[in-house]
Amino acid sequence: MEIDGFQQLDLEKSVPSKKTTPKRIIHFVDGDIMEEYSTEEEEEEEKEEQSTNSTLDPSKLSWGAYLRFWAGRIASTSFSTCEFLGGRFAVFFGFTQPKYQYVLNEYYRIQNKKSDNESEGNGSKTQAAEVPNEKCHLEAGDREYGTIQQDTAEAISQ
Repeated sequence: MEIDGFQQLDLEKSVPSKKTTPKRIIHFVDGDIMEEYSTEEEEEEEKEEQSTNSTLDPSKLSWGAYLRFWAGRIASTSFSTCEFLGGRFAVFFGFTQPKYQYVLNEYYRIQNKKSDNESEGNGSKTQAAEVPNEKCHLEAGDREYGTIQQDTAEAISQ
């Protein structure tokens, strides 16, 4: 009798209680097949997603739930619309552009000019501008700066 009991327990363990289907079957080139089963956690997550994604039927709700449903829907739609339009208006009006970029460009231009002057020595005083509408930049206090050159000013004074 006990042997039958052990055999019965072994049979219960070997026969699965519920039939599980593989989540994915992968066929390899060499003919091997691998079956991938979902875990209990994944199944619970899928059930939660299905319950949250299911749409409510407003006609079956009570008045309080009906009003909360529509208030939530209006609020979420309004927020999404404002967020979308706010981003579009920010790009349109230029709020996403740096405000003082021209100052930074001028600073980097001066730094590059100083490093070029140190590496070249006393080469040409003019330098091509990075800004496309300006042709050249002159240092303040140079001979070429201003309308009257120093030699002509000395000649006029004598």
